[in-house]
Amino acid sequence: DGTLVHLNSGSSLRYPVNFLSGGPRQVFLSGEAYFDVAKSESDPFIVNIDELDVKVLGTQFNVSAYGEDEFIDVVLVEGAVGLRKKDQLQADVVKLSPGQKGSYKQVSESIIVNEVDTSLYISWMQGHLVFRDLTFNNILKKLERHYNVEIINFNEVLGNEVFNARFDSVAIEEVLGYFNDIHSIDFRIEENKVIIK
Repeated sequence: DGTLVHLNSGSSLRYPVNFLSGGPRQVFLSGEAYFDVAKSESDPFIVNIDELDVKVLGTQFNVSAYGEDEFIDVVLVEGAVGLRKKDQLQADVVKLSPGQKGSYKQVSESIIVNEVDTSLYISWMQGHLVFRDLTFNNILKKLERHYNVEIINFNEVLGNEVFNARFDSVAIEEVLGYFNDIHSIDFRIEENKVIIK
């Protein structure tokens, strides 16, 4: 239909060979993707993510919905989107404006809306890693996906520490070196596995 989708590492998108005319254009996402949706007033575009539906007519937005993450995050860059749980009525749709992030917490089944710097959430498309107010354990999840490695962290105290950092297309050794400079972490890389003591 002319929609452009960028998939982040560890992500998959299911969609039909052809969308039916006069009906919704439904796709199913696991992971993270940036959508630039072709506008069609008569055929809304719906991204299905577990218990959440993101409905749009034509817009640009990022969805992060990895299974191991606590939140499903939808960041609106341009246009408008509506978020709703699958069992909610149309009247309960939460609408986002450009520059807003809607976060769906699966445990509480609530949607929280915040104003954000959208560039932080789409920097992955240029190969950048940006971490804002993330625990070390959450950063490690993102590093595992980005570098396609397994990371084992034996440092529980460091795992809960919160960091802000940005890396531009660097090797994982350089990223871990940054944390080593700050916290003197003892790490080693064995083939496709990183071990942090």
